[in-house]
Amino acid sequence: MKKCLFLFFLAAMSLTASAQKPEKIGDFWYTFASWDQTQATIVADPNGGNYSGDLVIPAVVEHNGQECRVAYIGKRAFSGTKILSVTIKGKLNENGNGLSIGENAFSDCNSLTSVKIEEGVTSIDYYAFYKCANLTSVVVGDDVSYVGNQAFQNCPSLTTVFLGKAMSAKRIGASAFLGCKNLKDFYCYGEFCPKQGWGLIFEDSQFENMTLHVPEAYYTNYIFDDGRDNYPWQHFGSVKKMQNTKMWQCEKPKISYANGNVSFTCDTSGATFNSTVEYVENSFNNASEFPAPSHFRVRVVAVKDGYLPSEMAEQEFALAGIVDAKTGDYKEGDVNRDGNVNDADRLKLTNIIMNK
Repeated sequence: MKKCLFLFFLAAMSLTASAQKPEKIGDFWYTFASWDQTQATIVADPNGGNYSGDLVIPAVVEHNGQECRVAYIGKRAFSGTKILSVTIKGKLNENGNGLSIGENAFSDCNSLTSVKIEEGVTSIDYYAFYKCANLTSVVVGDDVSYVGNQAFQNCPSLTTVFLGKAMSAKRIGASAFLGCKNLKDFYCYGEFCPKQGWGLIFEDSQFENMTLHVPEAYYTNYIFDDGRDNYPWQHFGSVKKMQNTKMWQCEKPKISYANGNVSFTCDTSGATFNSTVEYVENSFNNASEFPAPSHFRVRVVAVKDGYLPSEMAEQEFALAGIVDAKTGDYKEGDVNRDGNVNDADRLKLTNIIMNK
């Protein structure tokens, strides 16, 4: 009998080990729980490779012919990688549980600039985005009801945070935003203010430069003087009332380029634009002449107070040609109109796009 039990134990261990072996599906590596093959966990690349670029975490993934819910982003799954931005989608199960972002899942991602957590994600664990040096904006969706200790600690470039309605009257972990010295705008959409856990959410030195944005309909639930404990929300340097009680998003901007000028438009009235330009050089083999700035890529996001940043618009433009010596006609590329296409055009075009 003991031998049979021992063999059964070995078989069970073998099954678990097999089930936990990472599998590459699409852009990510996953493991699947041996007790429930419909629940997937995203894990670090087992081969030591690094995730990079702009990532979209899916809500579901197909495995062995069936749809599996992505339930967890594992511990240190993306830690220290060169990702630029991440959008995390989720899906609630029948019990209302959604995707959980694990401990240190994105810590030390120094190239990461923006995080968007959509509906269907319910928790953010300890140190999840700890020490992301260049992270500037975070959107925490309407289903997240738990933000763990030090979740966004020591993100010195972080300027804007949107916090969804499920955090209403929920606790934010200790030191969640300590060390975010440039945090300027904090948007809360819950009916009631989140509660402070056993330690400070912010440092006292942060309040003077921060603005709290809350829906006008819930304003008194954050700013009241009846003796209830609403620290830290009553200590912000300023408080603004928003007309909307749900997160709206700016429309994706449109990009146009003509006669050396780049311009942006957006269907969201009053939106402004955050833009970057990147040069992408072509390869010219054995060429005696070629345009110095061959072509460039423009990326732009529309922003507006009380709105989520838009989706990023991206477009590439060729820079080839000069002013024709015979006709005097301008040919696209000679931005400063000096008859040459060279680094001076590159500099001027960059300044135009960056609003300098």
